[in-house]
Amino acid sequence: MTTSHFIEAYQNTLSADECADIIKRFEADPASTPSRTQRGVNEELRSGQMLDVADLPHWADIRALVAERVMKNVGAYMQKYRSMDAFAKPGRATLTPPLLERIGPGQGYNWHIDAGPAGTETRLLSSLLYLADVEEGGVTEFPYQQIGIKPTRGLMVLFPPFWTHLHRGAPVTKGMKYNITNYLCLIPEPLEG
Repeated sequence: MTTSHFIEAYQNTLSADECADIIKRFEADPASTPSRTQRGVNEELRSGQMLDVADLPHWADIRALVAERVMKNVGAYMQKYRSMDAFAKPGRATLTPPLLERIGPGQGYNWHIDAGPAGTETRLLSSLLYLADVEEGGVTEFPYQQIGIKPTRGLMVLFPPFWTHLHRGAPVTKGMKYNITNYLCLIPEPLEG
């Protein structure tokens, strides 16, 4: 019996120049804050520096670029997993704005799932896009699937956000890790009254 782990990787989602430009802009933007979870800052669970660009006008071009590339890969994912069609159609799902993050030596994101806590229940698919090669550490680990993904510049990973896909960003031991996170979310249908 063949089974799928539903984790798909897409090489060269962003070019080296696009990745370098996003990193440069991240480093120059004073709006970054300590990394946080849905429940707030907790350095034992998640550490690093993040930048939420949802409402920053000077990031509109990057929001559009990332959305275009993520949705292209979501299309390929849906071609492979046809049962996603019913959920991820235009008008039924939307992509969250990109959340940029920098993780340095000794920092990471401990074991977690992406959908579950309040405010995350509409998430259908997780997207993780790496902007730089990490010298050592920083691997995204999925213990149930026995998969580890080394951060590589331009690589994007799509996976289910549910309890089946517990994962962590192992601590970086050498170098810097930069990534962008998005979620494909269901648009709740209005209740008929």
